[in-house]
Amino acid sequence: MPSEPAAPPTDVGTARRPGFVVAAPVLGAMALVSAWTGWGGLALGLLAVVVALAALARLRGSRDTSRRGPLAGLALGLVAVGIAVVVEWSTLAGAVTYLETGGVRTLDECMRQAQNEKEQHVCKSQHLDEYRARYPSEIDP
Repeated sequence: MPSEPAAPPTDVGTARRPGFVVAAPVLGAMALVSAWTGWGGLALGLLAVVVALAALARLRGSRDTSRRGPLAGLALGLVAVGIAVVVEWSTLAGAVTYLETGGVRTLDECMRQAQNEKEQHVCKSQHLDEYRARYPSEIDP
């Protein structure tokens, strides 16, 4: 009995889900998990938004009405971008302040703007000569 080759499927487009449809919620979930790290969450969140919008654009003319994946990816990506911006806001604000002042601060200015011990330690390290001249009996930072 000779076996006949299987006939190719007649409608390949409806049986296969586009990669963007699946990638959008996956990237959105990864972005949300990494949003607490700041920049990584921001990058993944923006990528999730772009991929979700591309998936929604691809699904616009198709008969497949399942838009839940891209919409979930879009929502998760936007939430991740919001969290990442909040997390990185102090870094961004510090960079703007640094650029506005020309980047040159004295030890006193730096210590006034320091919000915790770690930042005070950074001030002492950045102005080490001035710190040693003022406080010779102190232990080096």
